[in-house]
Amino acid sequence: MRLLTREDIPADASLLAKRIDAAIALRRDVLGFEFSPPSAGEARTTAYRLVNSEGDGLGGLVVDRYGPYLCLQLGTAGMDRRRDAILDLLEERLQPKAILDKSDRRIRSIEKLTQPQTEPLRGAMPDGPFEVFEEGLSLQVDLRPGKGQKTGLYLDQRENRACFARFAHGKDVLDVFAYTGGFSLHAARAKPKSLTLVEANEGALRTAQENLARNGVEDADLICVEWTEGLRMLQARAGAYDLVVLDPPKFTQRRDSHDKALNAYRDLNAQAARLLRSGAILFSCSCSGNVSETDFERAVAAGLAHAGRRATLLERRGASLDHPTLPGFDQGRYLKCLVLRID
Repeated sequence: MRLLTREDIPADASLLAKRIDAAIALRRDVLGFEFSPPSAGEARTTAYRLVNSEGDGLGGLVVDRYGPYLCLQLGTAGMDRRRDAILDLLEERLQPKAILDKSDRRIRSIEKLTQPQTEPLRGAMPDGPFEVFEEGLSLQVDLRPGKGQKTGLYLDQRENRACFARFAHGKDVLDVFAYTGGFSLHAARAKPKSLTLVEANEGALRTAQENLARNGVEDADLICVEWTEGLRMLQARAGAYDLVVLDPPKFTQRRDSHDKALNAYRDLNAQAARLLRSGAILFSCSCSGNVSETDFERAVAAGLAHAGRRATLLERRGASLDHPTLPGFDQGRYLKCLVLRID
């Protein structure tokens, strides 16, 4: 969507300022994020989405906040032309140490725009990883070029991670596609019986181990392997887990690979289901925007049936509240998270 307003007014700096101010007000006044630096030992969330494209009336613009740094994604030619005005407004309102360009290379290529800038758009690049907080948990984030996925962390899953932790006390927990350990960190705070992470990216898993240690967790089992091999390795533990999360990267970015993606979701959930005890809880996620909520749910159901398991759907969840969408704008609801009880 590229429409900024239906009114007969110019799409100028004044309109941008109004929309950015409204986005900040939503996070500060409604969602309760604080905008001042946290005091020592204070339990806070300092990493969140500040502007969510169409959901904040600024289609093509995404801004994520990581403590004193802002990460910017410009995904349309119109927003790209207004870059300097956007940067001025963000600097004036938030005084960040730096604003970094984390635009999607593929999208900018489709839009025939120049590739993302490796140097900061404003300010100075952080000289290494630094600490941010999520619901009081300490996480390390590295915003330097080539050091992470998306703008730094998967902020859209924050509330799903907190929900996941509600089921974790005293349970054997498995986190597949663990990345830097977000789901595991929340689960660890609930004192599970055991905690196993599966992640193919060695650097991400190393950061997950560091994040767990920062939060006092030393006894997790970390497995660095692709999910297909990892779940195959874990078949020896069939029926060993009470709580599992599947949070894969996009299985498709193109409509012509839609059926292939659905098959992958089916196979993934079938393999995971075999590891679950009766009465276990499964969080099954998809961030593939080209896969609808209905198709994803049917693929998960097919996988569970293929594994001979019966499930009860407890809840359908989406992105965290700092990722608002427009009513009727299905493309904005790209993140799907099913919470299922497995018999």
